[in-house]
Amino acid sequence: MKRIFLSALLIALLASGNLFAQVSGGVRLGGNLSNLHYTDGGDISESDDSKFGPLFGLYLTAMLSDQFGIQPELVYSAMGSKEGDGKLKLNYIALPVLARYQVAEQFHILLGPQIGFIASAKYAEGDEDEDIKDDVESLDVSGVLGVGADFDRFNVGVRYALGFTSMFDSAEGDIKVKNRALQLVLGYRLFGN
Repeated sequence: MKRIFLSALLIALLASGNLFAQVSGGVRLGGNLSNLHYTDGGDISESDDSKFGPLFGLYLTAMLSDQFGIQPELVYSAMGSKEGDGKLKLNYIALPVLARYQVAEQFHILLGPQIGFIASAKYAEGDEDEDIKDDVESLDVSGVLGVGADFDRFNVGVRYALGFTSMFDSAEGDIKVKNRALQLVLGYRLFGN
């Protein structure tokens, strides 16, 4: 995972024409409002109740021109869902690699893939916590779409992450279980413009 992040970081840096003048980076924190969505390709299409979880990490922005750039990130992301008294807690180390389009001086749009590596998975009901990491797929591939704004050293954003891969092997045929999350993030730029 560390190797993947460093490779993405290196590609973003090498692709930048004016290496140090157009690269910035910082820290990010925020929250996920996530749930799981169930489909079978036909009759079933439903979601669990949403669960709130934190996210935090690092980001790098490499602008390739005045309007286009690449924004890789490395974040811890707590996701999952609720159903009745039970909570599914899925914690990921996620690597989004996002294309960035600067709409105006302060505002941008982000779009790209995200790969999440499962760090822990638990099902909690009452005082009981059951480790279910062995039952959950170790890799989650998602698509991310977001908007953001930059205010001097601070930045804010709203994103939607839509899971492409099923989180569980279904014993009931073709049922797919995918992550979904609405994310609100706040960042602080540590270096660069």
